[in-house]
Amino acid sequence: MSTKFTKEELKSPDQVTKTLREGFVWTTTHSKIVITAVFAFIVIGGGMALMNYLSHKKDAETQGKYFALEKAYTEKKRGFDEALRAEVTAAAAKDKKNAPAVDPSKKPTGDIQKDYGTVITGFEALLNESPKTTAGQMAALNLSDIYVSHKMYDEAMASLSKVEAGLNKSDLTSGLVWMQMGNILADKGDCKGAVAKWDAVVASKSFSYAHDEAKLRQGLCYETMNDAAKAEQLYTEVAKNTDAQNADTAATREAAKYLRLLKAKQNL
Repeated sequence: MSTKFTKEELKSPDQVTKTLREGFVWTTTHSKIVITAVFAFIVIGGGMALMNYLSHKKDAETQGKYFALEKAYTEKKRGFDEALRAEVTAAAAKDKKNAPAVDPSKKPTGDIQKDYGTVITGFEALLNESPKTTAGQMAALNLSDIYVSHKMYDEAMASLSKVEAGLNKSDLTSGLVWMQMGNILADKGDCKGAVAKWDAVVASKSFSYAHDEAKLRQGLCYETMNDAAKAEQLYTEVAKNTDAQNADTAATREAAKYLRLLKAKQNL
């Protein structure tokens, strides 16, 4: 997606950063990294990733509870998404009379309790019961996804905070939680706090898959905090990442674009 800025917009760091953030798909909680993680837990090895962490009977039961809840959430969300797509298709149809009818009961109401009440209750119960397990961390991630989609940032952060004490610098899910916490803090306008959470990701070799994304988001936050030098450093690091194994090509392209915009703004 190409983005054009006026000279007035380039003169305003906050406006530029806001526009970039709004146009950058990774700033939503439906990022590829979370989707990939959920997919991995369901498909790869039939959930063996969780089994490696959960060795006792109680932990195995917790795993089973999580997968049942995740399945219910995925099916409900998929149903809502399909209904909304059908509505858009019907609205865009040239032949309105013969356009397929959309069942209003299948669309989300926008009321979080009506749409996701039972799912939320299940995830919260599992999270409160086992906050230091991988299943608990995934429950917190899913809860935060639901809350953020309704702009309930404090509730989303509260869910993730319950598992923070059990995070470490080698788990896949720990990296996802820190990334999500940073995203939420940035959405709330707390860039200083967001950068600190993303620092935990960047500092761990185990989270190399997310380094470019974390640095890119940090760069956006440093622009918001008017630290152009730090933002330029981070954009440059991502744009010049040539490590074939760990490089994120989409992030590399975005970093190069943000770097050009930052320099254009500095030259005004």
